[in-house]
Order: sequence, then structure tokens, then C-alpha cells
Amino acid sequence: MDDMTTDFEQRAIEIMVQAGISRAHIQLQKKNVFQAASVENYYDKVEDSEKLCENIPVEKILAIKTTWPIEGKSVYDLFMGRVNEEIDAEKINQSLKSLEENGLAFQQAFYSGEFDPPINFNYYKADDCYILQQEGLHRTIAAKMFNAPEMSGLVTSYELNEEKKKQYDDYISLKEILR
Repeated sequence: MDDMTTDFEQRAIEIMVQAGISRAHIQLQKKNVFQAASVENYYDKVEDSEKLCENIPVEKILAIKTTWPIEGKSVYDLFMGRVNEEIDAEKINQSLKSLEENGLAFQQAFYSGEFDPPINFNYYKADDCYILQQEGLHRTIAAKMFNAPEMSGLVTSYELNEEKKKQYDDYISLKEILR
């Protein structure tokens, strides 16, 4: 798609600005890109660490584990439907409608409320980051777009395995050499 703003984007931006989301934040989401979930290669699960958490910092959600090709895609492009036809536009429209009808404070608080079933996140301690596990893609994208400070979910903690990290780093180095 070209750099032209679509009618949907213009309408969405207008709703967000009227609700109190700054144009600077909206523009910043064009550079806020979801990363690869490579940390999963060198961490070990902390046994019995699953717990409900209502204060997951949204800015620390760096990746989403999904079958959809979102790695390297920006929050803005995913929200606006510019890069993935599989993103459910109706769910994004529902988020915008709720923002328009209920206001920014309500919408931001919504993401830190309880979900049934809860959204699952893995927390990687040494990297201090979260990866969304499968379900909750639209909510996470909208929470980032709407500048929500926190989300809630079921969090499983992982600790760095130094040996696996070294093996992973060696693998990446060899991969680069073989290019």
C-alpha cells in the first residue's frame, strides 16, 4: 500500500485525537515495531510461576506469538489494516467505537481489567519484556495504539539460561557467516 492515508485511517486518527491521544503518539506507533520472539530460545520456564497480573506495562510487550506474519510490522500498520488482511477489522472498529463513546480513560482502564479467558503473556526476566501468547492480538494492538499504560493477563515467568543463550548467540553468528 502506498503512503496515502485511507479514509479509515483519517477517521480513526480523528477519533483518537478527539479522545485525547496525541498526534505525536499516533505517529510514534509507525516506528513501534513488533520484534521476533527470539528470547524464547534461551529461557527456561519458572515452575509454578503462572499468576494473574493486572499491571503488565504495555510498552514492555515487545512481541506477539502468532501464526500471522506480524514480526517487523508496526503497531500503526497493524491497527490500520495496512499489512495483514487477517487482522479482524471489526474488532478494531469496536475498539474505536468504544473509545469514541466511552472516552480514553475508560478504554485504557478496559485493557487492565479482567478478561475471560485471560490473555496469556510470558515474562522474560533478564530482558524485562513480555510476549503475548496467541490470543489477544487485537486488544494488544489497540492498547498500544490508545497509549494504555497497562494490560492484565495470566503471566508465566521465564529465567535466562546462560548456556542456551551462548548456544543461540553462536548459532546466530554462524548463520551470519554463512550468508
